[in-house]
Amino acid sequence: MAYTPGSGTITVEGINLDNIPFSAVYTRNPALDVPGYQAYTVQHDPLDRHVTAFVMESGNSGSVRGALVVSGGQFNRYFGGAYYERDGAYTPATGQVSYAGSYVGLTNVDAPGADLLPVPGGTDPSLLPSQAAVVTGEIFINANFADNSVNGGIYNRTLADYAIALPDLALIATDIADDGSFTGSIEYSGVVGQSIGTYAGLFGGPNAESVAGGIRLDEWDGPGNPLGYDNEEEYGVYVLDQCGTPGASATICGAVRP
Repeated sequence: MAYTPGSGTITVEGINLDNIPFSAVYTRNPALDVPGYQAYTVQHDPLDRHVTAFVMESGNSGSVRGALVVSGGQFNRYFGGAYYERDGAYTPATGQVSYAGSYVGLTNVDAPGADLLPVPGGTDPSLLPSQAAVVTGEIFINANFADNSVNGGIYNRTLADYAIALPDLALIATDIADDGSFTGSIEYSGVVGQSIGTYAGLFGGPNAESVAGGIRLDEWDGPGNPLGYDNEEEYGVYVLDQCGTPGASATICGAVRP
């Protein structure tokens, strides 16, 4: 992905059937923005896939950035993934630090479709593309660079297009590698031992001032399928600044020891 803040477009590679060139250009779509993340979309024509992307760069010197790109479903499949990267040098923090901010996800559930191009009358319903439904939430991460471990949680999760509250998630403790990267498993908060997906990320900047990463969920509506969704999936992204730095979320970081 190529992203230049303020340019009005992003360039995406690797998403099937999004546009004519392999490196497809997505256009800024402020109507779909969620807190902290800029939205971009592409749909080549009314019977082509609609694809939504969200992008965010850290507030602390732009040391990390992340993106999420997911197509609406069509012909029994959807495509998507999360992307994150780091610029410049990275040095670990000292001891234990926290990160907090907003989270956004995209699912294989159909949104109402207000952003879809109008389809000619009489089009067979089996041909219609859909728009991916959005999940919003908040995320908190604790990292200890003395023992090189990280964990956290995603909470206040909502299937935003339908105002449906979703279960909180636990990011299970995992190791931080020497390069500042990490990969771990995800469980429903309070449900121990049932993995429902994975998360990964990368710390960046001096004193690990920021972190960016992505998640992948194989289910998200709770143990026992209480919301009635079948085969539901989600990709998500987060870009956070360390508590105590200028770009950090004041709401949660106010409860964290500096």
